Amino acid sequence: MPSDQEMREIAEKQGISVWLRDALLSALERDPVEAAADAGVLSAVLDHRLKTKAAEAKALEVIAAAKAGL
Repeated sequence: MPSDQEMREIAEKQGISVWLRDALLSALERDPVEAAADAGVLSAVLDHRLKTKAAEAKALEVIAAAKAGL
């Protein structure tokens, strides 16, 4: 597990998104147990969103292929 200083160093790396940088720095101001729990919920929600968007894209591909075959 990274130390607070290591988290700051990760947050300042070139190429890291502003969103992730802000999340890391914000987490340093919070209780680590609560921040980790919230991060777990966020991860699950984002993973579900990703799977939903991927399924929607696949469905559109199938529909387009079916229409092209008609």
